[in-house]
Amino acid sequence: MADSNRFVNPYNFISLPNKKAKAYLDEDKHYGVIHYSITTKTPLFIPNSSNDNAFGCKEADHKSFDFFSYTDLSNEKNVSGKYYEPVVPGSEMRGLVRNVYETLTDSCMGVLNDDYPVKRIGAKFKPGLLHIQEDGSLSLVEAISIRIGESAKHPKEMKKFEDGDKIYFSNHEASNGRGMIRKFSKNEGAYNTCGYVIKWGLGVRKEHFHAFKASNKVVKKNMEAAAVKNMMDAIVTSYIEQPSIKSNDEDAYKSYLSSFKKFIKGDKEAYFPVNYSVVGNDIVSIAPATFSKEVSSRSLSDYAGVFTPCEEELCPACDLFGKIGDNAKGSRIRFSDMYVEKLDSNKSYYVKDFVTIDNLSSPKISNVDFYLVKPKNADFWTYDYYIERGKIHLYDGSLRGRKYYWHHHPESISFNNVKRTKLNKTIRPIKEGITFNGELYFDGISKKQLNQLIYILNTGKDGLGLKLGMGKPLGLGSVTCSVSGVEERKIVFDQDKVKYDVSSYDYSNVTYESAGLSPSVKKEFEKIAGLKSVPKQYEICYPKTSDHDKGFEWFQNNHGGRRMPDTREKMRINRALPKILENDISLPQAVNGGNSYNNNKNFKKKNGENVWKF
Repeated sequence: MADSNRFVNPYNFISLPNKKAKAYLDEDKHYGVIHYSITTKTPLFIPNSSNDNAFGCKEADHKSFDFFSYTDLSNEKNVSGKYYEPVVPGSEMRGLVRNVYETLTDSCMGVLNDDYPVKRIGAKFKPGLLHIQEDGSLSLVEAISIRIGESAKHPKEMKKFEDGDKIYFSNHEASNGRGMIRKFSKNEGAYNTCGYVIKWGLGVRKEHFHAFKASNKVVKKNMEAAAVKNMMDAIVTSYIEQPSIKSNDEDAYKSYLSSFKKFIKGDKEAYFPVNYSVVGNDIVSIAPATFSKEVSSRSLSDYAGVFTPCEEELCPACDLFGKIGDNAKGSRIRFSDMYVEKLDSNKSYYVKDFVTIDNLSSPKISNVDFYLVKPKNADFWTYDYYIERGKIHLYDGSLRGRKYYWHHHPESISFNNVKRTKLNKTIRPIKEGITFNGELYFDGISKKQLNQLIYILNTGKDGLGLKLGMGKPLGLGSVTCSVSGVEERKIVFDQDKVKYDVSSYDYSNVTYESAGLSPSVKKEFEKIAGLKSVPKQYEICYPKTSDHDKGFEWFQNNHGGRRMPDTREKMRINRALPKILENDISLPQAVNGGNSYNNNKNFKKKNGENVWKF
């Protein structure tokens, strides 16, 4: 019986081992080809990117794609009713196999971006000014924030100003204990006081702009300009990429970021208005707004430690698959495209003509509840610090590991009438039970490497599946792999002639252990790759509340619900993502803090900003 009160998150993480493995030293060399097939266990989709409106959808900014084929669809207005022979590109299989190979050989994490994780936090940021000094050094100083204008709307003269522009004004007057600027100018000498404009008021009813006036207190000296730029880039981009952002808000964010970039690479002895928050005595976060998000001090790849992509000394995966950049190395294996086993007609390969699927968002690395290892006894944790009993402890966050997706039961996957928007896509997926055949060519690899590749491409015999293509969180892309034959080519010298001797390679006894794969990840891999690992009573889906509200509300509730804490020290996380090997891998739809913020009187700050808007 289905359990409507719990769910299983679509992804989990295979733990990282204690250290990264080094490239193997085996000197034997083998040449030849592995013949293998994949069979779809759930619908599969790989897009033909030659046309991003293949089905002629009329909805604004909605994209639609046919399955990949060798047919160029760039001149087609609508391929509905036209079916082409599907192909699985070799590059797709190469990516899949490399990812698994990295995992099973304790190699580096070859695909890691340089994003700076961003997260909303319970702390009010203070006004400050970045200061580029005469010697070129960058510092942060405290500032006084003074409102410009009396009315709810900013003075129309402010249209002449951009963020960071210097503004001259008369000594500000106090009104109800709050400063206010009534008379101002761009002209030096017009008034006796100066500050720097910040044109802020996004997502709120009032649009008061402010002037930040420098104080004498320095918050931090000798800041690294590149790190500050990355921090501001990350936080403003996170706001711009919000699906629900209004066009005027988006324009304001872009304008602020543009002005900031001009400042950071501009003149000496210049100032720029920001808001800041200090963690401990070391970490300083900057942002455009008072109630904002917090950017980690380092990029995501930095938190991978020794598992960051190889540079000098290579791991087993980089040694076999190759790497680009400094110390580049060519690959010793090649994946052919995979061709479908023939059926009566091209139409018979597909689920239906086309379907619209739910929105597939980008990875939310800000969800530390899932992406980071929980420090012992921590009430709250993020990438740079954790909180235990109200005290902040600085530390280097640890990534949970390598991301893998659970397999859905085929009968749980359905394509309902999903409304088309600019966020989702219309596609033509391959149906369950379709087989594709292809080859992997190897050139001068060791027996150990060959057996490892054979094991991965033959995991279907052990009831394990791999994930391929698009839509993995929705259950798409489960495939089983099966090796049908391995041919080894050897050079034979026959008198004065060179001949090639092709013989069958016996792979019947290749196992996980005999292939020399990592013992530390075996159990986790076998569980998350298991086609039937998730009990049928649980829905595999992203977090949502019991009344099927948006997923961000689940995280709100998981952080205590009802209201955003006013300080970091009060932040907490109720539940972390269960580990793969736990008996119960499910999570409750209702977590402490309630199911909704709809009745929360403090849902918005006094300035009208939604405090939980991620």
